[in-house]
Amino acid sequence: AQSVHLAIFDAHGRLIRTLIHGPRQPGRHEAVWNGRGGDGRMQASGLYFYRLEAGPHHQTGKMSLAK
Repeated sequence: AQSVHLAIFDAHGRLIRTLIHGPRQPGRHEAVWNGRGGDGRMQASGLYFYRLEAGPHHQTGKMSLAK
């Protein structure tokens, strides 16, 4: 098991929501973001970034939210 952290950020680099934070077993996993922030409010359409950290591995990518 590795410690995994998956977070969503807006285009200004502000944390919007943490989707995963904790240990996960090796293998394939899926996380779905419903477009809501940590406060439960729906976020505006636009460009967002995700940051995935799994043990020593890090990955950043971009995605768009369209309503």
